[in-house]
Amino acid sequence: KRYNMEASMDEIILITAYTIVVLVGICGNSLVIEVVRKKRSMHTTMNFLLVNLAIADLLTLIWCLPGTVLSYTIQPSGQLGTFLCKFITTHRIAGIGMIVSGLTLTLISVERYKALVTPMETRFRLSKGNVLYAIVGIWVFAVVYVCPLFVFETYNEETQECITLWPSKNSAYWIILAVIVITAFVTMFVCYFSIIKGLYFTNTICSSNANAGGENDAIVKRKIVKMLLIVTIAFVFCFFPYSIATATDIALTTAYYKISYFLVYCSCILNPITYALGSTNYRTAFKEVLNEFRVPVCVRKD
Repeated sequence: KRYNMEASMDEIILITAYTIVVLVGICGNSLVIEVVRKKRSMHTTMNFLLVNLAIADLLTLIWCLPGTVLSYTIQPSGQLGTFLCKFITTHRIAGIGMIVSGLTLTLISVERYKALVTPMETRFRLSKGNVLYAIVGIWVFAVVYVCPLFVFETYNEETQECITLWPSKNSAYWIILAVIVITAFVTMFVCYFSIIKGLYFTNTICSSNANAGGENDAIVKRKIVKMLLIVTIAFVFCFFPYSIATATDIALTTAYYKISYFLVYCSCILNPITYALGSTNYRTAFKEVLNEFRVPVCVRKD
């Protein structure tokens, strides 16, 4: 991949848009982490996975802006230029966050499938005791997979741009990524299709206790599934155009590539908004935490 170092008015506007997305995303995802940390009632397996998703989004957002600015300017040459190419300009660290987000959403879909469609099957079920191992495994895989990009990325003195100097043909690396992406998308589709079918069409989920408060239980589960489904669809919608751009090697200077890449970062700000709109627990917790940051106003009485 080659990165253009020239700036224009359109790119300045795009950087401004990135800035807004980064600021909103950092505030929203930090709020998600804070409410789960402070509220013991929010200490559930699902919320721990959502916190992991928020941390991944924070990592993506924090490393977004410096890399975006550098990619539109002439950065230093020499060892400093190579260092910036490896860790900032080419968004490799943000790429780790994107992989973690995708794998976490896939794991969430599988967890919901096992909890709702096959509740009697206890093998390989996630719990508060073992969910940390799954989260650590996701991060380790993401870091290991992106490591070759850190190793082979360098700064070209002649063309003044970042390039990836693979020692041999690199098609296998991108084929593996394509397999991971397709597998994740198919897994999420199958899991949520089965859940929606059981909740809305065959009524096989929550049907056994429908007369003993099961109706309310079904409503709550539908809301949770709907919220998680919206989060997943938003991620796929924002990530899929960029996947096409990468797979077809579309030039980085085209409008399609710039918009598709911007959508990837937009997905990082949507999750907290979805939680606030779709979950009463999160909405209430958000209000309680935000109220703690209000500055008390003292009124003097004469």
